[in-house]
Amino acid sequence: MTLLREVVESFIRLVKAEIAANAVLVPPDDAFEVTKVPSFILQGPSLVEDGARRCPAPLLADDRETMTFTETAHPRLYHLDFDLVATAGDAPSVLDMQEKTVRFFQAHPTLSVGDRGALNLTLLVPLGAWRRVNLSNLRQVSGRCRIEDCPVYDDTVREGKLIHTRIFEFRGGVTEDAAFGPQT
Repeated sequence: MTLLREVVESFIRLVKAEIAANAVLVPPDDAFEVTKVPSFILQGPSLVEDGARRCPAPLLADDRETMTFTETAHPRLYHLDFDLVATAGDAPSVLDMQEKTVRFFQAHPTLSVGDRGALNLTLLVPLGAWRRVNLSNLRQVSGRCRIEDCPVYDDTVREGKLIHTRIFEFRGGVTEDAAFGPQT
């Protein structure tokens, strides 16, 4: 499973546990229909690269026991933006969902992704602060959130051997040779 998918699934599980058990993920720009209220829709993710944090240097890891190394490109970091749409039958229920959502983002400034660490979780536009067309008799509010700097790794891995023994030969008047072994 890719890390991007793991991050999105972790986010959905957390939203279902804390905001709305019937929360669903809808791909960006897809038409959707709410059949039961209350409902909570996560529309996305829309990916935005964090270009300012792009690193051209390779990522190296060495194994001193086997005297080998692996090299990959640094991951590209992407923000995952989700539009949030809460729908309810009446205004008090909408207010309850708004409060639940605000509390959720206060309680979870980061999203834990198993043994991979945590990513920042930000509420960009609170529910109700964004105007949207509502073509139903239901009450709707929308907003936007972001999972910041999700790494996407290159599949290209280069492996090789570390230098084990160094031999320096001194020429031009110096008649001494020296061999240096691995440092411990």
